[in-house]
Amino acid sequence: MPRINLTHFGFTPTESLVYEVLLTGGPGTGYAIARSAGLARANAYSALEGLVSKGAARVEGGRPKRYRPESPAALIARISTDHGLAMERLSSDLDAVAVPATTTLVEVESGRAVLQLISHDVTRAAASVALLAPADAFPLLAPALRRPYAAGLPLVLCATSAVDLGFSVVEVVTDTQRWPGMPIISVVDDTSALMAARQGADVRGHWSTAPAFVAGARLALEHFRGRP
Repeated sequence: MPRINLTHFGFTPTESLVYEVLLTGGPGTGYAIARSAGLARANAYSALEGLVSKGAARVEGGRPKRYRPESPAALIARISTDHGLAMERLSSDLDAVAVPATTTLVEVESGRAVLQLISHDVTRAAASVALLAPADAFPLLAPALRRPYAAGLPLVLCATSAVDLGFSVVEVVTDTQRWPGMPIISVVDDTSALMAARQGADVRGHWSTAPAFVAGARLALEHFRGRP
């Protein structure tokens, strides 16, 4: 069973297996990769072409053709970009459907999910953005934060250590001992909020549109800023 599972991102199980074989065994011909993966040649070639079309591998000219994997970092960047665009399209489509507003509480169980939720909310901000996050999150959030900054929206940014964002001041907060880990708090338009904590590589928290939750997140952020 392959250790790399790309099926959550539109790849087939066979493509996941072949990508792992490319990473661990290096570039090769379709025949060699089929042998390494224990696949019929037709299945291996189909998976290789699928990987090429999805940006996870490249094919080199010559006879026979040789296939080379894209680096894991490049693949993650491509998947993140593709899924970010898909989320924006989905949000636009959902906004076009008139439904009654309901309060929502969502449990968040990974750092990537936290970054995606914050980026989504910040990008769509129409009134204000307040954010407290670890310093290393700001380079990843910077593209989303530029939108409300460019629009002239009130922007309150805080980090747990110094950050040079380049286009906006980031306050440093230091008294975070009573939070269960490194705090992550965002409040957007006073209509949605996220509260989470990072302990090592583990990130857990909640996102909600419930008014009491949003108010609590704002109060927590103001407390860290030393503003009663």
